[in-house]
Amino acid sequence: MKKYASILAALVLLLGLAALSYAAPAEIPSDTTAVIAKGKTQITLGGELRFRGLYGKNLDVEEKDTYPDSQSYYDYRVRLNLEAKVSPNTTGYVEVESNRTATNNSSENVYWGSGTRGPRGTYPVGNWHNESNLYIRQAWIQYQGTGLLGVPAGFKVGKQLIKLGYGLFFDHTYYGDDAILVFVQPLKELTIAAHTIKFSEGNIALNDDATAYGILAAYAGKGFGLSADVTYVDHQNFGTIGGPGPFLDIHLWNFGLRGNADDIAGTGLNFRADVEFQTGKIRDTNPDIKLRGWAALAGLDYKFKPIPLTLTLEYAIGSGNKQNTLNKDESFITALGPEQHYTFIYEYLAPTACFGTTGTGLCNTQYLKFGGSFDITKDINAKLYGYWLRAHRAVAINGSLQPDKDIGWEVDGVVTYQIDKGLKYWVEAGYFWPGDAYKLPNGKDADDAWAVRHGIQLNF
Repeated sequence: MKKYASILAALVLLLGLAALSYAAPAEIPSDTTAVIAKGKTQITLGGELRFRGLYGKNLDVEEKDTYPDSQSYYDYRVRLNLEAKVSPNTTGYVEVESNRTATNNSSENVYWGSGTRGPRGTYPVGNWHNESNLYIRQAWIQYQGTGLLGVPAGFKVGKQLIKLGYGLFFDHTYYGDDAILVFVQPLKELTIAAHTIKFSEGNIALNDDATAYGILAAYAGKGFGLSADVTYVDHQNFGTIGGPGPFLDIHLWNFGLRGNADDIAGTGLNFRADVEFQTGKIRDTNPDIKLRGWAALAGLDYKFKPIPLTLTLEYAIGSGNKQNTLNKDESFITALGPEQHYTFIYEYLAPTACFGTTGTGLCNTQYLKFGGSFDITKDINAKLYGYWLRAHRAVAINGSLQPDKDIGWEVDGVVTYQIDKGLKYWVEAGYFWPGDAYKLPNGKDADDAWAVRHGIQLNF
């Protein structure tokens, strides 16, 4: 893939574009001081400690006679970061986080009591040495100045958190990607950017890389914003195992167009919208498969001025694939992380209408959301939302002989208490009433699913 990198570098130099990082690290409080200073360099340390406990029931959304009665566990996450501000224009940033060793390094959320080595004595349990280790979440260098162009421009290189728009198609702000981002601001309100992101290197001796290339433009006006981007994902020889062969090539284009308006006419009403279209092909199949996914989102938020209440009405939809179409895939392709994207049970903890797995975003899903956020006191906030869920294409998630579009209904709520500066405690819960899309092969309905989780978190 070296030729692609060379081509991109040439384009960047010729066009003078720049890529934009869509997810910067948390802002440093104004009262924070440098812990180490060498000349004009300022180094600032920060981090996060989070501890949570969850109890869930029927999260596979099956029948009470066929699923484990319940699941419960505690976990923790540790994040430590260091920012080196060498000059007003140049910054380096490193962040490490905990990593679960008990299940093949699959998560940064470490189960309590999950080690395998360390304890001794006649009761060798606990006192674990290998319960967790550390992974690098972010490591990047950023430069921004006026330079030869005479307008703000810069670059950001390394492992970083990236998100496009509202994250319907692409949101890698959970673990991050290796990327080169360059940007220019010809106007104060306008940013033009380009990027290349390495998803997978594969075998360094083979042409089996997975790389994304993209350009975007974002305009931040007074009380409104507009943005558009084009992303090309090039995955060569998908599925190689170590040697050359006739493997699939994936060529995906995603086009995004977004807009928002804040406090319309001073009424407290905010509006946002996002439309995504996809095209491309999966080659070296017989026949080639055309990619034709799409998604859309529209939302309203109304903030009452006399009372600390905000109401939200939101609709979102992502396309699903038709059955028995050999040369076309119309499902909306998503590149996301394992975090909660909208509902607490469906999609986050329970299987979805897209491949029957979790974390698939809006693929073959539409929802209507209504609810609100209310500040009970200065330190206590409560949120409550209801969801109507429906598949775009009929599906049989549990293997029923009669596919259906009815996913179900869900109610989610969370109460957060800000105990002290940087310290909060919360309780969140969700209850899911599954629809006919979850019917079992024997024709029975799936039972309800629910979960409760509480946690405490310190940011410093």
